[in-house]
Amino acid sequence: MAWSELKSVPNEYNDVIKAIDENILKLLMERKGISNGRRFFPPNEIVSAWAVEFDLDIPQINGLIHSLTESSTITLPNGPGKLINVLPIMKKSAIDGFEYEITHSMQHENGSIVFIEINQLNEDENTGHVRPKLLLDVNGEQEYSVHGKGAHGGGGHTQLSFMVIPRLPDGIEELKFRLIPYAHPMEARPKEIILDKEVSFE
Repeated sequence: MAWSELKSVPNEYNDVIKAIDENILKLLMERKGISNGRRFFPPNEIVSAWAVEFDLDIPQINGLIHSLTESSTITLPNGPGKLINVLPIMKKSAIDGFEYEITHSMQHENGSIVFIEINQLNEDENTGHVRPKLLLDVNGEQEYSVHGKGAHGGGGHTQLSFMVIPRLPDGIEELKFRLIPYAHPMEARPKEIILDKEVSFE
């Protein structure tokens, strides 16, 4: 297909989907009016019950509710700005055979980039591909907006990074950090293509 050719995108929008979309929009506006900028997030017990009732993963439910509770979306058109200093955090926790460590924060003018290391405790185990569905949550006197910035790793090791706005204070004693299950609510697993045929080169 040439660059100048435009391929039409199939669109099967109909009255049934339209009615559902209108109900979603009405409920969104109703929730926005009630919350009035305040953060409303259901407790774990309610999210777990919804996961069973609606046959959804907990990270997907959290991802959807998290998107509804953000009072404002903060954007940094010019990036986080100049690097000011590096703030050691060094907080650890272990659960289900993995150790989680918030190592440090790169303190920029307009925000912080927080780094988290995840390591499998039993290195002899072959876990396969580790795919964290997690979001950093920061609680303090000030409200923080957190967005995933990147993830990479292999084997039993993964590194996550998150953009936190505004910048974390240099004194973090009063801050509470946690990782919460999080995934895009409409996320679908990518199609897996297995290449398992013999290939000969002439």
